Amino acid sequence: MLLVDGPGMGESIRFRGIPLHADYELVGSACLDYLAQRADVDKDRVAVVALSLGGYFAPRCASLDHRFKACVAWGRNGCPCHVAKRLELIGQGKTVALPVPVDHVRWVFGVETFDQALEELKDFKLDGIVQAMKCPFLLTHGTEDKQVPMADAQKLFDAVGAKDKTFRIFTPGEGGASTANVIT
Repeated sequence: MLLVDGPGMGESIRFRGIPLHADYELVGSACLDYLAQRADVDKDRVAVVALSLGGYFAPRCASLDHRFKACVAWGRNGCPCHVAKRLELIGQGKTVALPVPVDHVRWVFGVETFDQALEELKDFKLDGIVQAMKCPFLLTHGTEDKQVPMADAQKLFDAVGAKDKTFRIFTPGEGGASTANVIT
């Protein structure tokens, strides 16, 4: 297993100031290049697995680098419309579910304003990309997900080009409930 603090997360943002960017396939491909050099790794059995915003990262990586042999996205994410809508509702004083403090989106992009963050988010698209995925794909989603509507998860699943794909929906009893912070 290779665990990665990519741009916009963990050590990359906290200690190195490397902000989040949409073309995450660069990170995924660099990881594969590294793993291919290791004698203890079977490069023909490498999968990409990610959660949260990884629901954007993993499908993008597997769609744009066919060396990945499987892809698992623990939750559908990656549509800038979700973040934009939440920010709009917060601005109106409405209650929304967020997994992180509201200012987090500005911080991970290394920008000063929400408008700048929304501009960065415009490049976070999977439509037109996931259709190229060839490896087996597993998408999971919770029936009580407060951030991403089930219809959006279904739309991603339907768009994925892989012939071998599974959409697993979890109930609250199975862990399919949001633990996101509610911001009012």
